[in-house]
Amino acid sequence: MLYKRCNDNLWIMVRILYVLSFLFVVASAQAQPEPPFKSETEFEFKLDYSFKERAPQEKSDYEAYDPGKKKPSTGPLPYLKTELLLLTLAPQEVRLKVINKKGTTILNRKATTATVIKIDWGFSDDVKDQIVSNSYTILLQNEKKETVTRIILLAEADGTFLVNGQKRGRL
Repeated sequence: MLYKRCNDNLWIMVRILYVLSFLFVVASAQAQPEPPFKSETEFEFKLDYSFKERAPQEKSDYEAYDPGKKKPSTGPLPYLKTELLLLTLAPQEVRLKVINKKGTTILNRKATTATVIKIDWGFSDDVKDQIVSNSYTILLQNEKKETVTRIILLAEADGTFLVNGQKRGRL
């Protein structure tokens, strides 16, 4: 009986240690600071609106009735592209990486001053409805590919366009 009680207490202690070590790992992973935003004076940003015709979609033989479904518009629709020009780079900023909301790398190359990063967002309604990516992150990295600074481009559902959390226009 005494052996069983000691064995049970030992298992409880082991479980407590596992839980504490797990919490320590989670807490230390979250404690890593986010890289700072690149200063507004070090880059130039432009929204480029144009109008494009949406390619006609093939109709299927059968389409279920959906009262909430938007009908595709005909005629020219607003289309969004952006340009970001890097004016100055810190000595440790040698690479740049552009990642979309899904985590897919869009661009990965050496960074130089006067580098223009062009991003084709797509139709503005698709961006607002998040059918296509509504967020891109530009990471400026050192030689070890550690992020030094970042720039976040975000189109919110209401059409507000933010660069590093600051409003830069509307879609």
